[in-house]
Amino acid sequence: MITRRDFIAALGGGIVVVLIADDSDAQEAGGGARRGTREPVPQQVSAWLHIGQDGIVTAYTGKVEVGQNSRTSLTQAVAEELHVPVASIRMIMGDTTQTPFDMGTFGSQTTPQMWPQMRKAAASAREMLVDLASQKWMVERASVSVVDGKVTSGSRTAGFGELTQGEKLTKTIATTAALTPATEWKVAGTSVPKVNGREIVTGAHKYAYDIKRPGMHYGKVLHPPSFGATLSSLDSSAAEAMPGVKVVHEGDFVGVTAPDPQTAENALAALKADWKQLPAETSSRDVYPYFKKTSRDGDASKPDLTSYTIAYIAHVPLEPRAAVAEWEDDKLTVWTGTQRPFGVRSDDRRRCMHSY
Repeated sequence: MITRRDFIAALGGGIVVVLIADDSDAQEAGGGARRGTREPVPQQVSAWLHIGQDGIVTAYTGKVEVGQNSRTSLTQAVAEELHVPVASIRMIMGDTTQTPFDMGTFGSQTTPQMWPQMRKAAASAREMLVDLASQKWMVERASVSVVDGKVTSGSRTAGFGELTQGEKLTKTIATTAALTPATEWKVAGTSVPKVNGREIVTGAHKYAYDIKRPGMHYGKVLHPPSFGATLSSLDSSAAEAMPGVKVVHEGDFVGVTAPDPQTAENALAALKADWKQLPAETSSRDVYPYFKKTSRDGDASKPDLTSYTIAYIAHVPLEPRAAVAEWEDDKLTVWTGTQRPFGVRSDDRRRCMHSY
């Protein structure tokens, strides 16, 4: 878990803003203990923002982009308060080595919870730039303005990087920072091109499936024929005879690894497994009472005064499902698509998690 001190120390010159969560924000950041651990959840940090010596604005959040266009909307929040073009902002999302802890991206909470925090961090950075210009140019603070990524007072104009001149300026702020009224918005609430939209539609965008690492092997999992099925027997001799193939067998889990995807596919097909399947208990007609009976807190004996049913549905990403893991010294880095990067890392004691 990266701390505020580590985050600030890792960055070069420029402006660093660290946003402190109040009680309501901390609830979204994840009150109590982290799932799967007894460690307390770090509630104090919600959003980070850095303006580098080159003038590039980088915002950091534990939220992830899963198709709801949060990368674009959060970028708009920063652009609005910092008065910079959307194109000049980089949004780092869900990287557990760089971003503050976040419980996960779910429940439609990114906009109501993280969007205001990003705005407050950006507004504080803007005010730091105004203060800095006022001091260096020895002019009234009221004469300084920030427009289109430039700080101006009278005939003086400087880019963000020029103004900081290599200094490292840090500020820790509460979530009470003043925000631009909605009636004065120029970027927020408007239609802007989707960030990374061109890369996504042209195929240039990289998903976890596209990650390539030196000496990488490819894995395939043998899935049971039905939910709840258990493995009765396994003959993996044909797969193990293939060059470079390894078979992983633990309980009911069976998988193979190979130097390339096709060999992995061939090895998976060569496995001979017998499964013990559970009798089918549900259909579209009785799935609701089944879930009610088998849920953790369900009580089928309680009558429903009013009830109705709809089709059982669940959302799923359109990207190819994959994960890449790499050991380097004592560090394990994992690239995967997930709505809970910190939760996945905590579950498996991972040192780093990149979400795509």
